[in-house]
Amino acid sequence: MTSEVLDPRVDPEPPYWRELRALAGLRGDWAWDVLRQQAWCARTPWSVAVTLEGSRPRWFVAAAWIGTRSRRHRFATSRRGGLLGGLDVRAPGSGAFPAWWFADTDGDGGCGRLLTEYLPSMRRLLGAGMKATLIRQVPGEGVATLAGRFHLVRETEPIARVPTAGFTSGDDWLASLPRRRKAQLRKVFDAIEADVDLTVEVLPGSAVDAVELAELLRLNEVKHRDVPIVPLPQFVGYLRRLLLQPDVFVLCYRDGNSRRLVAAATVYDHPQWPLARAWSSLPVEDGGRADAYFHMYGELVRWSIERGRRGVVLGKKMAKLKTSLGAELVPQYAAVVPVR
Repeated sequence: MTSEVLDPRVDPEPPYWRELRALAGLRGDWAWDVLRQQAWCARTPWSVAVTLEGSRPRWFVAAAWIGTRSRRHRFATSRRGGLLGGLDVRAPGSGAFPAWWFADTDGDGGCGRLLTEYLPSMRRLLGAGMKATLIRQVPGEGVATLAGRFHLVRETEPIARVPTAGFTSGDDWLASLPRRRKAQLRKVFDAIEADVDLTVEVLPGSAVDAVELAELLRLNEVKHRDVPIVPLPQFVGYLRRLLLQPDVFVLCYRDGNSRRLVAAATVYDHPQWPLARAWSSLPVEDGGRADAYFHMYGELVRWSIERGRRGVVLGKKMAKLKTSLGAELVPQYAAVVPVR
């Protein structure tokens, strides 16, 4: 077995990376050129640890270093964020999936191997200044493994996903919903479809202008300025590389006359569970469409059914609303583990 720890900012794409993405089922935001751009735009240095058996990848873990030099309003400028700190094991984009993959997980989602293989190797690399690790997106089967003396494990927001494997059309899904939600959505769908001044279509990311989409997505980010760490804006350079990935699509709502993009959702395709990633819409008074948010869910479900997927992942937040749309909630946990 051989191991290496890569910095996406400066290290070239390893020859095994595409194979690893396929094995691990990693979506478009894990493409190496997308990771590189994300790492340059991040607040903290990123690393990707990989272990190989010969030339074949056996596991990987991605994490950010949170140290004494970490700041809310600046970007990473070095390989290390200070001499004292810890690792934040999290995915670079979506919080819906873990930032690790193991060929063999021992039934605990790989959490045991995080403790026995990954953390010791990173402690040897980073030194005694590495005091703790925050592990996000922990599955339920890994909780018992991560529990222990001085370990803190807490449930976080669940992930909502709508199973679609049993449906043959969007109407089948709609018929399965509670009566009041079904009636409300039917009115929304009829109103959007009757709007002759609005076009709705799912396009490959490469067919969408990154600048126009970034401007729209930033409108939604402005709404989330009440959290402790303000989200970074959508960077055009990052978005441009992301949209070029063949498994990235955009659900576009355009004004039929001006062709202005009035609402959009990004979707990362997957053989089983596509992920609805980012959504934004113009205010109604500025040309947006009322209830386009609800219509978006119906379009994503229909798109998932047409592509023969098991379902569509809707991410975190708005859990009550999403369950009314037929979503099941998958628990997630986070763990703080001291490193000694």
